[in-house]
Amino acid sequence: MIFKLTSKNRLIHVTTWTICILYFFVSYFLLWWDCRPKPVTPYEPMIGALSITICCYLIYSTLQYYLPRKNQYTKIMLICVILTVMSVGLSIFLLNQFFDHFSLSHFYEVLPYRFIINFLLLLCVIIINIFWNIQEEYEDNKKRKEESERILRDAELYNLRQQLQPHFLFNSLNSIIALIGIKPDEARNMTFQLSDFLRGTMRKDDKQLIPLADEIAHLRLYLDIEKVRFGHRLTTTFHQEEDAGRAKVPSMIIQPLLENAIKFGLYNVIGDVQITVDIRMVNYMLHITITNPFDSDQFETKKGTGFGLSSIKRRLFLLYSRTDLLETSIKDHIFTSTLKIPQYD
Repeated sequence: MIFKLTSKNRLIHVTTWTICILYFFVSYFLLWWDCRPKPVTPYEPMIGALSITICCYLIYSTLQYYLPRKNQYTKIMLICVILTVMSVGLSIFLLNQFFDHFSLSHFYEVLPYRFIINFLLLLCVIIINIFWNIQEEYEDNKKRKEESERILRDAELYNLRQQLQPHFLFNSLNSIIALIGIKPDEARNMTFQLSDFLRGTMRKDDKQLIPLADEIAHLRLYLDIEKVRFGHRLTTTFHQEEDAGRAKVPSMIIQPLLENAIKFGLYNVIGDVQITVDIRMVNYMLHITITNPFDSDQFETKKGTGFGLSSIKRRLFLLYSRTDLLETSIKDHIFTSTLKIPQYD
């Protein structure tokens, strides 16, 4: 803000004194042309240039934040007329006080032209100043709008993440309660793992994008907890290309997909379940594909609210303004979720 104001003040000074110098040289040339071959003095052009300069500074100081409403053009014209009269009157006053009769008589001869020129020049300065103010107001409104949208978007993203965590937390606590009586050691281990998982989640709250390696480490903590719940039935396999190691992803964006795979893979399928996570980079786009088996008959009746997938789509739209970054498909009793994360340099 300080830099902006400093630049504006500097531009005001440069513009005003440029007008002063140009006004002086043009007035002096016209005076010389009109009075030749008689010698002329620079007093009259100098007085006229200084009066215009003073009026320009008055415009910038009084109309610095002025934004006219509709049907206020008469007010602008009136301001311009008043300033023109001031510039002409100031010139007449100074010529009467300090300079010779010739300068004053010549000034009266060209007074109508001088009045018109001053009026048009000051009107241009007023219009430029108003358009300048309008442009500044537009930029300020645009910044405020972008800032409010960013705050709203961050709040919605945070709310989505907080809604996902209790769902997993309640399931884990229920599993710990069930294990306390029959397998107290596993219940204790699961409590420690849950503590590490939640601690890692809290550290990620202030980071929108994190390295893929951190997200994978976080997922392994989550899977360790789930393996305590389901035992040998749950097997997970990660395939990751080397090029994908430098990628960044939104924090906790993959966990809902894994939770969805476990829900429909283990809850609805009898026997061991293999969940595969394939990570690869394609044309600056990180592809994360998760596959899990499911029972098609039970899938239709127990598919739930779909909050996990819908929340991921909403987060991706808020972050990247795209609706095609999450795809799901079903083929031969295999459910596939493909998450695509753009990678910008």
